[in-house]
Amino acid sequence: MRSISIYPYLTRLQVAKFALAGGNFDRRTKFRRNKIISYQVVRIEQFNKGSLGKIGGETERTSKHHRNEDIDSERTSLNLYFKKSEGGLTAQWKKTMQELNATFREKKKSVAFEGMIITSDTAFFERLGWKKGKDTPYAVMEFFNRCYEFALQSIGYKGTDKNILSAVIHLDEKTPHLQLYYIPVVDTTKKKVYEKGADGKVLRNEKGSPIQKKDEHGKSVYECIPLEQPKLCSSDFWGERGGQLSYGNLQDSFYERISVHYSLDRGEVGSNKKHTTKYQYEKAKQEAELAALADDKAHAEEVIQEAQTAVATRDKALEELKPMQEYLDAFHEALSGNLPLSPTKLRKMIVGLTTEYKRLEEEKKITDKDRENLFNELQKAERRIPELEKYKEFVAFVNEYAPDKLDEAKRTATERKNAPKPPFKFKSSDWHK
Repeated sequence: MRSISIYPYLTRLQVAKFALAGGNFDRRTKFRRNKIISYQVVRIEQFNKGSLGKIGGETERTSKHHRNEDIDSERTSLNLYFKKSEGGLTAQWKKTMQELNATFREKKKSVAFEGMIITSDTAFFERLGWKKGKDTPYAVMEFFNRCYEFALQSIGYKGTDKNILSAVIHLDEKTPHLQLYYIPVVDTTKKKVYEKGADGKVLRNEKGSPIQKKDEHGKSVYECIPLEQPKLCSSDFWGERGGQLSYGNLQDSFYERISVHYSLDRGEVGSNKKHTTKYQYEKAKQEAELAALADDKAHAEEVIQEAQTAVATRDKALEELKPMQEYLDAFHEALSGNLPLSPTKLRKMIVGLTTEYKRLEEEKKITDKDRENLFNELQKAERRIPELEKYKEFVAFVNEYAPDKLDEAKRTATERKNAPKPPFKFKSSDWHK
């Protein structure tokens, strides 16, 4: 990458101070020795015309009270301007629109200007020699000088600062950053290209409408034509830079031209997600909390629905069990010996008695089977009685006439029982058995 001079953007006195403070050095060699990973930050935000006053007062520190609590007024004098607005951002916006002779279809939510922030984390700037409240080192200033030139080539009107409203390096906050505001101006517009016949006339479909030309991928073909005068249009501005891919392209371009020379990480490659400011982050955080509350509410409603379903199921089951309860009541009444006069109640009593009879019959089958198994076991035990009697007589005989042999036999049996079993030895001949 070619060396970028800081002279177009800084005074000679500033250049001298920075050169004396830092001088030239090999940044890439220094960063190779440092394994701490820092990430590039390139943010874009869009604003309507009503935000010019508040944002101008904050970015150029003319407001008495700032929304940003990170601003340290004692260090505001250290801030450095690439371009400062004349009379505030609102006046500068009007002046720039007149100088560019740009048109603007103003609506309530129309994008009137945009902001760009370029920075990294605090550790990155500290590695370049930055210290809070001290004069800015040459290396830090050179980094922002490269960033500003990148911004001009990326969003500047024909590569110039003609559409830039304000561009300042804020050194009075937690982390140094380049913050600039600009008007997204275009001087060309897209025009549909239609299919033409051999005679050069536009082809039309059955309904008489002109047929738009398609490319090899089936997408509509457009051509850029110059406008009579520039116009302020954010959608066309970013459409010229890739449309939906424009933010990802911006990140890739910054990485290739700036970050790679400072060992800054690109982050998620191919991401088209637009970076947000601190205020957008807080807003997104609140929206996420509201979404979580909505999910909790939905979950609660789901639980309530499940509980109501369970209650309905229980009531239905109780309703279905009512006849069974009536049969049970009729059965107990039959046991008392009182026969009802009502035919309906008598039928219920018969059903109850029949059910109880079937239950008792099943229990009897189980009991009979258990009794049969018990009888078989008893017979087996009785058949072993004579054999056990013989063992009893033999043990009594040995105990009477050779008690020492009985004790020795007990010890031998105990030792053999407690002795460890030998490990199993595999024989190759076992495969053939």
